[in-house]
Amino acid sequence: MLRVGAAYIVAAWLVIQVVETIFPAFGFGDAAVRIVVIVLAIGFIPALILAWVFEITPKGLKKEKDIDRSQSIALQTGKTLDRIIIVVLVLALSYFAIDKFVFDPARDASRTAEARNEGRAEALVESYGENSIAVLPFVNMSDDASNEFLADGIAEELLNLLAQIPQLRVISRSSAFSYKGRDIAIPTVAKELNVAHVLEGSVRKFGSKIRITAQLIEARSDTHVWSETYNRTLDDIFVIQDEIAAAVVAELKQKLLGDAPTARRTNHETYTLYMDARYLLNKGNRDDNERAETLVKQALELDPSYVPGWTLLARIYGADRYLLARDATLKALAIDPDDALANAYFGAGTVFFENDLEVGIRALERALISAPNNPEVLNVAARIARVIGRFDEAVALAERAAYIDPRCRLCLHNLAGAQYLAGHLDAAAASIRRYQITGGGGWHTHGSILLLMGDAEAALEAFDQQKLPEFHWLSHRALALQTLGRRQDYESTLRQLTENWGAEFPWDVARVHAWAGNADAAFDWLHRRPDLDDLTFRVEFGRFVWDPFFKQLHHDARWLELRARAGLSPERLATIEFNVSLPPRFVQDAQ
Repeated sequence: MLRVGAAYIVAAWLVIQVVETIFPAFGFGDAAVRIVVIVLAIGFIPALILAWVFEITPKGLKKEKDIDRSQSIALQTGKTLDRIIIVVLVLALSYFAIDKFVFDPARDASRTAEARNEGRAEALVESYGENSIAVLPFVNMSDDASNEFLADGIAEELLNLLAQIPQLRVISRSSAFSYKGRDIAIPTVAKELNVAHVLEGSVRKFGSKIRITAQLIEARSDTHVWSETYNRTLDDIFVIQDEIAAAVVAELKQKLLGDAPTARRTNHETYTLYMDARYLLNKGNRDDNERAETLVKQALELDPSYVPGWTLLARIYGADRYLLARDATLKALAIDPDDALANAYFGAGTVFFENDLEVGIRALERALISAPNNPEVLNVAARIARVIGRFDEAVALAERAAYIDPRCRLCLHNLAGAQYLAGHLDAAAASIRRYQITGGGGWHTHGSILLLMGDAEAALEAFDQQKLPEFHWLSHRALALQTLGRRQDYESTLRQLTENWGAEFPWDVARVHAWAGNADAAFDWLHRRPDLDDLTFRVEFGRFVWDPFFKQLHHDARWLELRARAGLSPERLATIEFNVSLPPRFVQDAQ
């Protein structure tokens, strides 16, 4: 019985160690591990009882009292259990060795990167002190549920007003609005978003009248600092927003924060249409996007000088309808040359689609000066910094966006991409894991990072977690198989990629050949689309120009010719200045 108990304990311990290592990789948390521990603990006593009552015989399991002692094989069974214990101990020692010398260094590097990221986040938060705030979505108290857009819109406008203050850390919309409809205590919100203050409120609309209640809360102690109720007409909505913003600034030490910002004026019909359009666009589906476009156009017919309407229309058009987006952006800039979003959109489009790097970069600099705390501006600027090869600037901008908007998946993915291209692989791995925790996906990026870190097996497992789109999965899988030296699997995957997708995505095939060191084959595939116009070439080649998997081609004259055609030659980029405007203390910490 004692041998059974010892064998059970050793085997259970080994099972627990393996479970703790494997379960997180399949998305199981601590609760699942605890269940395994509890089950094994409960099973210990029954195992001892069974070992006491029964004995294994050549004819099967029998009660010990029914066995002739002269026929007992307990001695042999005991020796077998001794061997089992020895085997399990050897496995345990092997596990310890692998864990210490293989897994530990990778975990340590990951923890170091995560600690560095957390340290930078803390440095950013500390640089603002108590001057930090989250504007939670206002509650719609109207009888008509369709007025929800009005409550959301007013809260978002207040958030945007406060975000104009450089010395105030304002949590962005996607993070603050993640608490919408959830009954969570204010101190919990403060802890999760790392802010000192929360602004919350409600909106009630009845006819042409509106009642807005707002309250500023010192978040960690959950105490009210200020509250006010406004009973006005819709025509007074901008005055109300200004008054709320001014009151918040006054309570947050006006001398330090500077003057309170003011809302951009328009008539209430235009504003209502605009907020409804923005509400629909934030829902993120095609039908709502089309309705949003109709509404914002109606708003601009009523007030063609309303700049937020033009920038929202540019956002709706996006890259797919670039010329229309550019026209909307230019109309916004004609009205307000300093508008941050208009400058950011104009700068990005000018760099991406018109190859005018100098003009585009100047516009992005103006956007950053006007709104250094706007995550959308920061993300756009970070992507452009990557296009022109300024990876340190891209990392600093993306880090700031992610810290201002800690629940923004786009911010986290953008940050991981910037760190990846900058060669900060441990930090990139930590960022992409944060991205995956917030909603899954990102396995191709994660696998690419692991592959460059030298862990091809883990990279292959990551790639196989996300098999769509198929061409993307096959091309990444081929990279890992080639690195692992699995020649037959590699050639089979490359053949499948080539036959199924080569005509449509030849540059992804080229990427595999480049990584394998087959330069001539890579350039052959890179030249498989001679019919591309310059604009399409620039946009598509921009996906690969800094790709580390093309690194072996980077000094080849043929690669430099492609870069020159894309307007990204080393000589040209050397003349481009990009002055990133960030608070000095944050820039220092980010470096």
